[in-house]
Amino acid sequence: MCVCYIISGIYTYENNLNLWIKRKDIDFNRDKFGGEDWATKHPVPNAYREIYEIYYNSSFVEERMLVSVDGFRASLPLPKVGTNKVRKEDYQFAKIVDQLNTLDKYISRANLEVSDV
Repeated sequence: MCVCYIISGIYTYENNLNLWIKRKDIDFNRDKFGGEDWATKHPVPNAYREIYEIYYNSSFVEERMLVSVDGFRASLPLPKVGTNKVRKEDYQFAKIVDQLNTLDKYISRANLEVSDV
């Protein structure tokens, strides 16, 4: 796992400062996420989309989405539609930005399963 520096939603990989991730600001009206039991069955039922942009130097590489659950206590990857299976690659990305070290607890609480799907 990488060690990252986090400043205002920007994550920089300490072994290669050219690789960085930017978390976009959350719009609490537009980014509300609902209708999925795994995202809303927590003590705080509100869930929000979090968009992350990955860059190398100044070049955009790709965008990733996680879902912030339980009052921003964890950011979960989306399972494959119609299943509880989360791709291992998506789990690993979520682990990188897991500031509170709560991902595994919430994966279990949400009844999600990391898989090679």
